[in-house]
Amino acid sequence: MRETDSEHVTPGARPGLATLYKDALIQKESSAFFGRYLYPSLLKQDPRYYPSTSASFLGRATYAVSRILITRRDSGERTLNTSYFLGLLTSVVIATAYRPYWARSASSTFKTLGSTVGGDAGINLFHEFRPEIRQMVKGHTPKVVSKFKESITQDQISRDVLSIPAE
Repeated sequence: MRETDSEHVTPGARPGLATLYKDALIQKESSAFFGRYLYPSLLKQDPRYYPSTSASFLGRATYAVSRILITRRDSGERTLNTSYFLGLLTSVVIATAYRPYWARSASSTFKTLGSTVGGDAGINLFHEFRPEIRQMVKGHTPKVVSKFKESITQDQISRDVLSIPAE
């Protein structure tokens, strides 16, 4: 039994893990094609993420989240990120079309759209603060992992030295 709203319970099987994975894969791949390649080239936009030049935490965070709405044109000027939104809409529509007719709804489509925008904003935040996160994590590496890394590095160095032919 599947619950569609707070008052009604309708019969029907819940989608299995394979179905959910297939839907996510369809959306991810179509979003990559449309949002990173087709629409940006047609609209002459650059979909890449460029880090902020601001020194403040709030300025960098605001910049990272704003990259969902604003991107650069090929000429370098700022513009509305229409290629991202067109790619996202196209991929959500394609993923919705693959669902059976009884599993389609406008609310699930908008939920998918909203969660994807939120997830992409989070990814932009990660890209913006990745160097600081990496530095923090690097300073707190367990000693066992550090020793393991050193032994691998030493083994690689000794292999490289042994493989150099004598003249």
